[in-house]
Amino acid sequence: MKTGEPEEERQQLLNRILASREFAHAHILKRILRYLVERSAEATNPAPKEYEIAVQAMGRPERFDPRTDPIVRVSVASIRDRLLAYFAGEGQQERLHLSIPKGQYLAVFTPTGAGQKPADEAHARSLGRFWKPYLSGQAANVIVYTEPLFFRDDHGHYFRDWYVNDLATGREQLRTRLGLESFGPLHPSFHYLSTGEVHCMLSLSRMFHEMGLPLETRNSRISSWNELGDSNLILLGSPRTNNFVSTLQGEESFVVDADRIENRGPVGGEQACYRGRRYLDGNLMRMSEYALVTRRPGLSPGCAVTMIAANHGRAIEGAGHFLTLEDRVQSVIETMGLRRASHMPPHFQLLMQVETIDVDDEVARVQCVAHRVIKRSG
Repeated sequence: MKTGEPEEERQQLLNRILASREFAHAHILKRILRYLVERSAEATNPAPKEYEIAVQAMGRPERFDPRTDPIVRVSVASIRDRLLAYFAGEGQQERLHLSIPKGQYLAVFTPTGAGQKPADEAHARSLGRFWKPYLSGQAANVIVYTEPLFFRDDHGHYFRDWYVNDLATGREQLRTRLGLESFGPLHPSFHYLSTGEVHCMLSLSRMFHEMGLPLETRNSRISSWNELGDSNLILLGSPRTNNFVSTLQGEESFVVDADRIENRGPVGGEQACYRGRRYLDGNLMRMSEYALVTRRPGLSPGCAVTMIAANHGRAIEGAGHFLTLEDRVQSVIETMGLRRASHMPPHFQLLMQVETIDVDDEVARVQCVAHRVIKRSG
């Protein structure tokens, strides 16, 4: 670790980084970064090995083998990316810079110097450009989340099926699909929320709060178009669980189906169908899912609707968090080929690939893999 800077100043910087948008909900990565800073505090300490990081910082069992499980390398690579993004955005005015040089597991603090360049003007405006319809203050901003339908019996057992979401017919569907004929009465229950949707709401709420804008939260199950039609909406969920998403899915290029995202008009090397998959990276279980971000005009003039739809909560979490980060949104704007002075089109779609580690413990990487600008005739 770079000496000569007060320990308190380094600790304060670490705390700001851990509390930043870049590390929001990244609990494993926070533990690793804090561990590396602590291990690097004394110049005489040797850099920790992958095994030590896995066992001591991540709680992996002592039989952990870094030769077959790349969890530490994957996680530290993600930390490096997030640190770079922090200092390019929220932390651009920091007096100290924190990095983990490639090829070693050491936390290095260096002074940034007084001559650090401010962020590029277009880059600093990227979040404002993307969310401009929500910034006018002329309409309420409302995020609409979903509640998965569970059923419970009189003995405290809860049952859920991916494809059973209709309150009127769900009880009998569930009995048939799960073979519950011998169970007693089943009662509908809405006691649980998707962790991914909750984390998405927290990320968006934080961004709107930092912009000085109120953001209401509403339950899709007990809301209606009469209540929401004059608002700017952010709709979360899938067509199975959110009727608002189901109603607004129209003739766009990408559509969220029951267990996949369909591409109705592939171009270039695109796929016609995008499904989530689970795979092994050595002994590390990983998951790749897809989320669809659709922006379209709202029901009332001047209003907008943004749908963040997927068949997995972590995909919604990853896509939503992505849309609160300055550098990520700027990369999408550049990918769409928009000029600096141009506005976001009123109707477009972004197909996001979201990768998690340990199946679905934590979002590791999000990228936009396709986009469409939708133009209506007339």
